[in-house]
Amino acid sequence: MTKPTGAGRDWKARCTSEEFKDLWDQTRGSAAEIARILKTSERAIHARRRSIENREGRPLLSRQPNSPDYPSLAPEFPDWQTLEIKNGLLVCISDGHFVPHIKSTAHRAALKLIAELKPKAIIDMGDMADFASISRHHRIGWDKQLPVREEISWWRDCMDEFREAGGKGCKTLKCQSNHEQRFSGHLSNAANAMAYEGVRGFSLSDHLEGWPLSWAVRVNDDQLEVTHRWKSAIHAPWLNTMNAGISYATGHLHSQKIYPLTDLRGDRWGVDVGTLSTIYGPHFRYMEAKPRSWRSGFAVFRFVDYKLRQPQLVRVVDEKKGIVEYLDRDIAA
Repeated sequence: MTKPTGAGRDWKARCTSEEFKDLWDQTRGSAAEIARILKTSERAIHARRRSIENREGRPLLSRQPNSPDYPSLAPEFPDWQTLEIKNGLLVCISDGHFVPHIKSTAHRAALKLIAELKPKAIIDMGDMADFASISRHHRIGWDKQLPVREEISWWRDCMDEFREAGGKGCKTLKCQSNHEQRFSGHLSNAANAMAYEGVRGFSLSDHLEGWPLSWAVRVNDDQLEVTHRWKSAIHAPWLNTMNAGISYATGHLHSQKIYPLTDLRGDRWGVDVGTLSTIYGPHFRYMEAKPRSWRSGFAVFRFVDYKLRQPQLVRVVDEKKGIVEYLDRDIAA
């Protein structure tokens, strides 16, 4: 770190405004560190800071964690995004847990049906990337784990394909999820991570264009909320919509089911959209070869005059033959 020429000797006269601002940037706004370098008091440093701010009409913000300037409460992404669909379809996909160069039946069917149905929007509900290699859970024996680099490359290519299938005018949005949080979380919680904050590439969003991120997406105000997860257990979709007071769609549990609920406000639905992955894929080795009540597929939501109609599931009926069912159709993927 370069020390101004006059440090320790009439510093105020000899440390120019430009030198002071350079020190401010180099120390991330640490008044204590600048005071040590210039051999003066922190009070004098803050007075010089205010003088420069008043003269130049712009703040010198501190990036120290204990500073009120530090944006520790400024979120990396918003809690909600909003989506408006007057008439048309919304396709929700979740839990792809992508393995490079392998596309499940549900994955291929989603690409095919999106191109055919031409939905107004696609919501990626999260966990498309798995990131087992940076999980807090230990590795299973010497099982090979995919490098993060390979996962991100394949994940990005797949999501680009979904955007292309949607076509021009199809909005694409994304929900944050537990597996995909591993990327930024692993980095941001590492020792000395603060030094890399803001560097491009250290946030997962930097690697994916065209899929703005939030915890949840609210559709047509009070018609539907879409997020990665909420309640657990076998009746989670019903609990979600009962507690939310509106129709509610989640992924995470891979169970794919719809629970209707009717009260004095009318009909609404709790939806688990299922997993876009195969249910016995190598990335689910942690299930220890146990049976699992999961279903591969995704969900389609139809809106008429802004109102949600009965949601529909697209379900894999034969993984080996590549067959899914949607409404009254069997579709080869």
